[in-house]
Amino acid sequence: MGDLKSDQAKFLRHFDLAEIPSETVSHCFLAQLDSTDTACAAAADYLFILDQGRLALISVQNRRQSPVLVDFFDRAFQRRLAGGLHGQLMGKALGLKSLRTPTVLDATAGLGTDSYLMAHAGCLVTAIERSPAIFALLEDGLRRAVRAGCVRESASEVARRIEIRRGDFLLIDWPDKAYDVVYLDPMFPADRRKASSRREMTMLQNIATGDQSESELLSQSLRCAKRRVVVKRNRRSPELGGTKPTLRLQGSRLRFDVYCC
Repeated sequence: MGDLKSDQAKFLRHFDLAEIPSETVSHCFLAQLDSTDTACAAAADYLFILDQGRLALISVQNRRQSPVLVDFFDRAFQRRLAGGLHGQLMGKALGLKSLRTPTVLDATAGLGTDSYLMAHAGCLVTAIERSPAIFALLEDGLRRAVRAGCVRESASEVARRIEIRRGDFLLIDWPDKAYDVVYLDPMFPADRRKASSRREMTMLQNIATGDQSESELLSQSLRCAKRRVVVKRNRRSPELGGTKPTLRLQGSRLRFDVYCC
């Protein structure tokens, strides 16, 4: 997963590499990309750009689509943070009331939204993402959060509770029972009622690196978790790997399947 050739999608870069700190993990990946102007990008599927200093990805074939980026200061996301996780389905699934400072392995980090929510709730999060393109967006978003502040609690404090790693969860030799909770959010079809959600999810699904075995994901997660494995699913999606959970918490659109260890 680590190299550029493993991705099916083709990426180009439309900015000076000097604008990305050389110490970032993604610098090497971005350095491999050919640099071009937008007029010559037709041969690519996606184009990395800098949008007001934020690393973003745009679809070459659909220029009307908004750039995909990680922005923990987005107003809608800030409203979600203000609501907190305690008392919410996700907080109940994680067992936040019974764990003072839970350690969580987010094995399918994606753009890091759930990782940030968990860190904001006081969790110590290790987030792993196997797609180098998605990881680059996540790393940039967290880097900006570390340097800035936000309402109520410093974004820097929250971001520092998240350790990100690039790699495939199934290919890493994790210690047994290393985390209180292992969190899984396998990609599922986006909300049909929200066009923006569908477009973003389609892009992420297109650039994600291959499929992972659901049964292997669950088996590896159960080995790594001390207390529970939490799986985020669409309300109508089948159980992960066909395995019945210990507990199911269901909302109007989503549910959380909990597998106790």
